[in-house]
Amino acid sequence: MAKLRVNLQAREFEVEGSEAFVESYGARIEQLLHRLVEGARTAPEEATAADEPTAVAPAPAAATTDDGGFGAFLHALPRNATDVDRILLAGWFVQAHNAERTFTTADANRHLVDQGIKVGNASQSVKQNLLAKRAFQVQRGRYRVAQPGLQHLTQLTGGKVPAPG
Repeated sequence: MAKLRVNLQAREFEVEGSEAFVESYGARIEQLLHRLVEGARTAPEEATAADEPTAVAPAPAAATTDDGGFGAFLHALPRNATDVDRILLAGWFVQAHNAERTFTTADANRHLVDQGIKVGNASQSVKQNLLAKRAFQVQRGRYRVAQPGLQHLTQLTGGKVPAPG
């Protein structure tokens, strides 16, 4: 079993598998890292051009279903995080971007699937969060992350989960 790991200041990237499988990604990853380094060198020049006002206002982050923020929070979870923890984080993200401040099992699971994470039994994971009092049912099929759930997520991610606004 071989492993290739890149940290890039804890955003992390890992390829694990047979020696041949990992080697097949080695050259691609080196090219990607080279482009990242080159991009970092030109970023200050681009930043000055970006500081100038533009006529088009950026779209609000809440208007998208997954604005990239979820992936960052998901990867803030430790490696030993369980499916119960992942579904709780996904639920929190959905409710933070929902006017009703609720989430459904399907919405939370969809965010995880979009990130390439397959939860064994999403409904059971939500039920375990309910039993642990980390979430509560608002109405049939709709849940909200409770304060103990938010504290649990904050502890798991090292404080990287802000309070819903």
